[in-house]
Amino acid sequence: MPKYIALLRGINVGGHKKIMMADLRMIFEKSGFSAVISYIQSGNVIFQSNEADTKKLEQQIESALEKAYGYLVPVIVLTRSRIEKIVSNNPFKPLDGNDTSKVYYLFLKDVPERKTVELFNETKFQNERFFVCKDYIYLKCLCGMGKAKLNTNLFEQKLQVKATARNHKTVLKLLELSKS
Repeated sequence: MPKYIALLRGINVGGHKKIMMADLRMIFEKSGFSAVISYIQSGNVIFQSNEADTKKLEQQIESALEKAYGYLVPVIVLTRSRIEKIVSNNPFKPLDGNDTSKVYYLFLKDVPERKTVELFNETKFQNERFFVCKDYIYLKCLCGMGKAKLNTNLFEQKLQVKATARNHKTVLKLLELSKS
């Protein structure tokens, strides 16, 4: 059975949209998924499903969460191999130990319009660099994400798509946890 990684957007941030990881795992299991593992409070879930369509999986998870909590939680579902390719193509290589807290991956729910991306590519901030790819973004914030002007909300606003960010260390851990 294929393994997937679900990335939830905007839960457990500043006391908003609180979801306990044990409850989240239970919702996934009640939704028919197996081998469910959660990682840290930011909403990372590894699971198995016979469904091959990641968009259908996203809708199924979003519906289950909305039913359980009464609000929409955007979910992005990726295969392990997709995340491996994204990591291996990171333009910020070679990565050293200091980069794990400065290099981020923003995963986009949809592919932004080309003209929107072209306009946004002109955006420049000191100590911050980014590369927009099809439905993900590589981001490097030399001063850390907490001080970055290029944050998830800005990318969502300018590219007009939902997104969620994970640092390099978290993405590597998700790949490790999702090994067979």
